[in-house]
This record gives sequence, structure tokens and C-alpha cells, in this order.
Amino acid sequence: MDTPAEFRKHAADCGKMAKVSNDRETKAVSKRMAERWLLCAKLAEDQDLFQRRRAEEKSLKAPRRPLHGWAGAATGEANYP
Repeated sequence: MDTPAEFRKHAADCGKMAKVSNDRETKAVSKRMAERWLLCAKLAEDQDLFQRRRAEEKSLKAPRRPLHGWAGAATGEANYP
């Protein structure tokens, strides 16, 4: 199960606990926990999207050539004109 889905499941569980609880404090805490789990799910989704976009951008970039002939001199790969 992916992380955002797991967080949403925890939020649903907290929501169920809030509904069945007879104690006001427990109900309030469970509702706040559900809200926090949903926030965590949203943040995890945003992070996943960021990582996917970053990986796509990285794969689309062409390999860069050194600007100077001496850039690869230490490894013996210098690009002299």
C-alpha cells in the first residue's frame, strides 16, 4: 500500500473512533487525529509528485559537456581542441 493511502486509512479509522466514542474528549482528539492524518496524506502525495517530476526532469536533461578542456584533466578525459 502506498504511503498516502495508508495515511488516509488511518484517518478513516480515527474518524470511525470519533463517531462511536461517547466521551467528548476522545471524540475531539480522534477528529483532530483524523485531520492530521489527512494532512499527512496530502503532504505525502505532494512529495511523491515532486519526486516524480524531479526524476522526469533529470531523465530529460541532456548530459552536459564540460565548458573547458581542462575539466576532465584529472581523469585523463580532457577535451582539448
